[in-house]
Amino acid sequence: MCGAKHMAKDKTAAECTRECAKAGSDYALVVGGKVYPLKGDKTELDKYAGQRATVTGTLDGDNVNVQSITSAKKASQK
Repeated sequence: MCGAKHMAKDKTAAECTRECAKAGSDYALVVGGKVYPLKGDKTELDKYAGQRATVTGTLDGDNVNVQSITSAKKASQK
């Protein structure tokens, strides 16, 4: 049930993400069809659950060791 797409139709993306994390899944960064489990401060990662975010860190296999996470910047308007 937990993966790149949120399967719980009665929950928001953030609620679904938090339920999966509570059940033991890692928070993850989804880029296209690729899922990168995030390793870092779960309290900090939880703030961005279900949102677009900018993640800075190092790649270790398929895992990202998170150094920082912030809200994703919206595309600049012309």
